[in-house]
Amino acid sequence: MSPGGRAGRLLAQQQIEQGLAHMVGLVHGVIADGTVSGEEAERLAEWTRAHPTIAARWPANLLTRRLEGIFRDGRMDARERKHLAALLAQLAGNPAGLGAGFTLATDLPVDRPEPDVVFEGRTFVFGGEMAYGPTHACEREAQDLGGSCDRAVTRRTDYLVIGALAAADWSQAEFGPLVDEAVQHRARGVPIAIITEESWTAALP
Repeated sequence: MSPGGRAGRLLAQQQIEQGLAHMVGLVHGVIADGTVSGEEAERLAEWTRAHPTIAARWPANLLTRRLEGIFRDGRMDARERKHLAALLAQLAGNPAGLGAGFTLATDLPVDRPEPDVVFEGRTFVFGGEMAYGPTHACEREAQDLGGSCDRAVTRRTDYLVIGALAAADWSQAEFGPLVDEAVQHRARGVPIAIITEESWTAALP
């Protein structure tokens, strides 16, 4: 790579990092009073539309998709408000990227490197709280792309997706038994992939 090309890539990366930092600053402002109003959510949505390059990067892409889902019907109900507030709190508290790399739960048996995610004909189980949205919303995305979903890990499971808002002490969390079951199946030769929400989200069209 030429020096000019390297410098250009570094500048582009710097601009993305600055953009993500700006987004986190906006998020801090929104959650400062402990509530998220419809007007505040709309302002965040306007920012993502005005900065598509930044909005397409993890973890801003989670916020982008969440806001798109909220405003698809033109209103934000109480459940959507609650989930949005939880995501914003995570973004504000962990600007490096939510559970990216699972820095809070390093003993999670996530596949390294994570495999490519294929939807058509594959079965997904979602464990832990997903930053993308409620479990049913994640399941709908997978089903729309030709996959199927279960709530329990079985021999037919292809992917166990661990939510980015997963608890640090995963073994004691509600989704802990799903991980244990997947690990036991893998020990018996069942090829179940345990992946992060970031990897799953990146595969969405």
